[in-house]
Amino acid sequence: MIMANPVKDCKQLQPRAIFGINGKVENGVRQHPVTQAAIFPLGNKIAIADFNKNTQEFVAGHTNSISCLDVSKSGKYIASGQINHMGFRGYVIVWDYESRKELGRHDLHKVKVQAICFTAEERFVISIGGKDDGSVIVFDVQTFSPICRQAASRAISGNALTVRPMHNNPFFFLTAGDRHLRLWSIVREQKKLYVQDVHLASKSRTFYCARIDKKDEFAYLGTGTGDIIKIVLNCCDRDNVTRPGTSSGILGAFGTHNPRKPTGRDCNRYVNGVRALYVLEGGRLLIGAGNGDVELVEERTDVPLVNFRDYPGPTWPYLRVVKKTRVSGRVSSFVRSTPEKFYICTDTNEIYMLNIQSWVLKLMRTCHAKAVYFITFPKNYAAVFATAGHESIRIWSSNRKQELLRIMVYNFNCAAVRFSQDGTSIVSVWNDGIIRAFTPITGRLIYAIPNAHNKGCSALAIASTGRFIVTGGIEGQVRVWKIEPYRQNLVGVLKDHSGPITSLDINYLDTEVISACTDGSCVIWDISRMTRKQVVTANTQFMSVLYFPTGVQILTCGSDGRIIYWMVYNGALIRELTASKKSSVNCLSMNATGDYFVSVGSDLQVKLWDYNSGDVVGVGSEHASSVISAAYSPCGKNFVTGSTDGSLIIWDVPEDYWGMPNPPDGPSYQLPKAQAKGKAVVQSRVDSGTRVKPIPGENINGLLKATPKDDLCCVECPPCAKKDSKAADPIVECKIVPDVRKC
Repeated sequence: MIMANPVKDCKQLQPRAIFGINGKVENGVRQHPVTQAAIFPLGNKIAIADFNKNTQEFVAGHTNSISCLDVSKSGKYIASGQINHMGFRGYVIVWDYESRKELGRHDLHKVKVQAICFTAEERFVISIGGKDDGSVIVFDVQTFSPICRQAASRAISGNALTVRPMHNNPFFFLTAGDRHLRLWSIVREQKKLYVQDVHLASKSRTFYCARIDKKDEFAYLGTGTGDIIKIVLNCCDRDNVTRPGTSSGILGAFGTHNPRKPTGRDCNRYVNGVRALYVLEGGRLLIGAGNGDVELVEERTDVPLVNFRDYPGPTWPYLRVVKKTRVSGRVSSFVRSTPEKFYICTDTNEIYMLNIQSWVLKLMRTCHAKAVYFITFPKNYAAVFATAGHESIRIWSSNRKQELLRIMVYNFNCAAVRFSQDGTSIVSVWNDGIIRAFTPITGRLIYAIPNAHNKGCSALAIASTGRFIVTGGIEGQVRVWKIEPYRQNLVGVLKDHSGPITSLDINYLDTEVISACTDGSCVIWDISRMTRKQVVTANTQFMSVLYFPTGVQILTCGSDGRIIYWMVYNGALIRELTASKKSSVNCLSMNATGDYFVSVGSDLQVKLWDYNSGDVVGVGSEHASSVISAAYSPCGKNFVTGSTDGSLIIWDVPEDYWGMPNPPDGPSYQLPKAQAKGKAVVQSRVDSGTRVKPIPGENINGLLKATPKDDLCCVECPPCAKKDSKAADPIVECKIVPDVRKC
């Protein structure tokens, strides 16, 4: 066995662009007050991104996914907490922003750190534990050590979900959660915490977010029922928490006023709860709801608050909507960039910029909400690439570094996507067992093949002629399909595997296809005769397989961390390389000349290999979670990798490793030529319902021209096999062919 020893001149791979955001963490996106860099968790690392320069760096130290994050008011410190496996402890770490180094940590929380914040003057770090912990821990920033711990809630109330500090006093903070709202005082000398419950009268709410005004007089809390709770704080006293003789209490539960409805029915609440809040000058509030609504509201001045005491409902219509808009997904964070501009982050991993003066909403950043399962480039065209993920296919621009087109199929995952060789269609396979082909500019459905595989599709390969495609299923079958303009037929079913097909590849002559499976075998099939030619086996679960450009060798990788070279004609093993000793290698991709290939794995490493020598010539480690997909660009100057957290990274290949001979820039596609003389065009006598032709001249090389800069086209694909309760005509009742013309 030949081991892959990294050579001395192994270079560090540099990312050209990073598409990665984690919007699922509540209040997880922050902005540095000095450098204006965005700070957010991404997997088990903290990402520090400069959107103007399109650069991003990571701070590593957590052992599992980060669950909460905060930045001190001056920007000197960063505090973060994590979630861990059941039975293990979650770390709280305080970082120095300038040096990106860890200053202190503790592991006093069990399983999960629910929320974290800095108090005023950067004096303490307050962290609250999740439902398995339920404690409040105070960490002294001066000594970098925890000083006290106390149960966050009483036995009759629920868990704390969020924590907010006072603006002017470093020894007071507020916790809120499920039927939980308490005001706390820190006594540093005695290392104790004093607490007082906020009086909520008969109101019982689950609080998701909280904000306190600049003078520490009032607090606003967003609830799961969709209203805003306003409380008066009456603080601060060290021993009594509130001022002597007073207590903190509720002023009311407020909703928005609807003037078109009569009194008693004129109160509107936010759908899916209030998830984000920001207190503006003049008593105005910026509110983000669970359904994506973003509203600028203010308290009504035409009706005194006292008049609502006899209002029939528990929520009073005391807020007036000034402006409103809507974003995609649940709002998770508001970040004030300038006095007029706000960053809005959603749980679909998108960042918008909202100007509250002109009320203009602009989509700034996007990325996949879940794992990126597949990446592909068009033939000889490196300007765009496609990715497959949860519910969507996305087309990205390599130069603009933005998303151009999004094709949505709700509730299903796209397992693989490929461009046709002439660039006129995008073919994809989904876990609902349907093969779908779309136009490359408008995203319209060209054809759909339902029930292609019984348990869902998992792999795809397209012939260079575009006349047939090969798909692999979770049940272990490989199926060959003949693609015609008006119909798509099943040519043959190849059965040999006993597990899900993970990868397929066709040689350049379109005579053979190789399938990789988790059962530890790779089978080379003869497409013309529909027979098995060769089988290679190893003690691993094969994750990816590639043909060498000349088709004489194949390259495989698997769960044992090895990369293996095989001969095609007799299935002999040529070479073994150890890419990782502890984790699996999930994907391989080779450049057009076959000189270099890239491997990615669950160890978060991206490695560039010399094919002939078997040496590692480049290493990149910018990913924050397992890397499961990769694709080399046709020009050989860059490649793209995707991970389980939805992030994408475009890597620049060092000029020394572009390959010899260096391939030229990809030419533009040309439309298919007219049919040769002597062959008459025979009209199809049967209308199969799939005569949905692409728009004349629509090609992938026209996508950049058709898409304006900073714009995104989102297309929804309707159901492909709609079931009617009663058929409209006997032809449909016979279920001859599903009609997909409405796509």
